[in-house]
Amino acid sequence: MSKSLLATTTMKKKKVKLASLEFEGYALVWWNQVRSDVERMRRPLIKTWQDMKTALKERFVLSYYGRDLHNKLQRLIQRNRSMDYYCKEMDIFLIRAQIDESQETTMARFLHGLNREIQDMVELHHYASLEDLIHQAIKVDQQLKRKQTYKKSPYGSSTWKDKETFKKEEGSSFKSHEKGAALGKNNSKPTPTSSKVSSIKCFKCLGKGHIASQCPNK
Repeated sequence: MSKSLLATTTMKKKKVKLASLEFEGYALVWWNQVRSDVERMRRPLIKTWQDMKTALKERFVLSYYGRDLHNKLQRLIQRNRSMDYYCKEMDIFLIRAQIDESQETTMARFLHGLNREIQDMVELHHYASLEDLIHQAIKVDQQLKRKQTYKKSPYGSSTWKDKETFKKEEGSSFKSHEKGAALGKNNSKPTPTSSKVSSIKCFKCLGKGHIASQCPNK
């Protein structure tokens, strides 16, 4: 048991040393000052990783950082974000703000931030956990995107009335075309010309325009 505790303590000390080796710029200057203060007995020695995190937070994290994270999380809504981006952003805010809340509270927070159309459809489904809620929200979001894509297509944008109107217009144009073709045929029939009539000659009176059987001088 004592060997296990000794190994754990040793690993924690190594973790602090390894983390300090990554410091550069202002962080390195700060760490050297910390070591100097420890040597001069101005501050306690940083032995564990928890002590290191506390010291880093006190020096580099602004006093209003946590409050700002809470405000951003409270105002977080989906808007034009993708569902995946919205889920990840909320998860990041919850982790950074170190919020320890029940699953029911997180579910209510997540549902409240969804777009209204998605929110209304998700509430119609059953979900018992946060994973179920996220799964239902993703499914609804995909369904709505498919509908929007169909509406934008040339086949999905026309309504039933538009299709019926198109059929009627197409039928009327076809009928008018048939009428025009019939009139064209009638007009194309050959008619006797005046030149043919004037070329007829009567052998009795030698007049033109009639034959001998129809001669008026019988």
